[in-house]
Amino acid sequence: MRSLAAQLYRRYSPHRFCNIVRLLNEHASLHDGLFESNVYGRPYVSFGGLVLTPAERDELAELTRVFYSVYEKAMRAIIRETSQKLRALGWPENLEHSLRREPANLFLTPLGRFDFAMDTAGVWRLMEFNSDTPSGAQEVTLVEERQFRYLQRLDPHLARLNPQIATAMRHALADEAFFAPEPEGVAPSEGPRLLPRIGFLVQGRHLTDLAQVSYYAGILKEAGLEVLVGDISNFNLVAGQIYLLGQPVDALYRLFPVENLSIEPIFAAFLQATLNGWLKPLNNLRGFFAQSKALMAWIWQNRQAEIFTREEQAVITRHLPETYLLEDLPRDFDYSSYIIKEFYGREGSEVYNGAALTPEGWQQCQEWRTFVAQKRIEIAPVEHLLPDEDWQGVEMVEAFPCVGSFTMGGKWAGCYTRIGGKITDSFAQFIPTLTEME
Repeated sequence: MRSLAAQLYRRYSPHRFCNIVRLLNEHASLHDGLFESNVYGRPYVSFGGLVLTPAERDELAELTRVFYSVYEKAMRAIIRETSQKLRALGWPENLEHSLRREPANLFLTPLGRFDFAMDTAGVWRLMEFNSDTPSGAQEVTLVEERQFRYLQRLDPHLARLNPQIATAMRHALADEAFFAPEPEGVAPSEGPRLLPRIGFLVQGRHLTDLAQVSYYAGILKEAGLEVLVGDISNFNLVAGQIYLLGQPVDALYRLFPVENLSIEPIFAAFLQATLNGWLKPLNNLRGFFAQSKALMAWIWQNRQAEIFTREEQAVITRHLPETYLLEDLPRDFDYSSYIIKEFYGREGSEVYNGAALTPEGWQQCQEWRTFVAQKRIEIAPVEHLLPDEDWQGVEMVEAFPCVGSFTMGGKWAGCYTRIGGKITDSFAQFIPTLTEME
């Protein structure tokens, strides 16, 4: 794994480099819907590339396949766990029945992203699984395609990981939408329509999210499907049918956090429609639960269980950092070499370095009972080139890539990489992930 920072530094003057970065971010904002392309005064879209060797790329694809299987098996086992265990894993009591009884989807998640980091020994380590509403759609398609034209001139031996990733997105979403749910007690022939109208639900005030689902809607419309995009204020129940923008929908993709949807008056109707098979959620409760870091603790605790193949057991042991529920740890546990993570923390929020955590902070995390302790790994750094604060020069910094490996329709589909500090947060930048031609 290497970056293109040094080659870019030699190829472009600081003035030219800064202009390209500015141009890339303006295009991302104006044409690709990435309205937050300026994050606290720093560009979100970087000009550069993370290059994987063919062997690194192939291993990452294989790990994605194996971990997808691991998570599928884990979720099937977890929904049969006791109520007490579900509470320990952070699943709320009022949603237990819906979790256990919702009709199974074709995929655990049609679009998911395993976030990996490579350690200093050259081993890929799984940091988390973004199974519910992974970001990166426009970045790995529109933005990457535009930037690759520059990078190909820099090194003609570079290649994109998957130039057909947009097609993989479309197929995954469409395949899930056409898969008829089979609620308990209802014969398959009595299920929903097989030519579904697909709705995308989003919080309209979040413009970047709105742009992402609009992108999904666009690629589905190109395939001839009928699609609607609406806000929660456009979402209602009429005579047992869910409506979006005043029109009935048969399938729904929710770029709307479950924890926010659950406090809306329509949520009970949403669950009823789901359980009865009137509405097909493309990303359902099980896909949402799979995102919890508590599942990583369950998988680590059960890594030698018979539900996993020997290959899966070996992959878990080597590539998943040790992860524990705090309540399973002894009172004198030394947390200094661990990272403390909230079950559903997003973009680096509620993540604490155990080496810097005070005893009072540790006690507070224990009392909250929604945190895991994950063994800290030493992430391999790469060089990264940035405009300086005045946009008059450049600076070469040491940065840490988080390589998000997509699973779409249960298959590996490419990567979305962010680069920044050791903990990937909202300051991290997008950087294209490339490989070397064989």
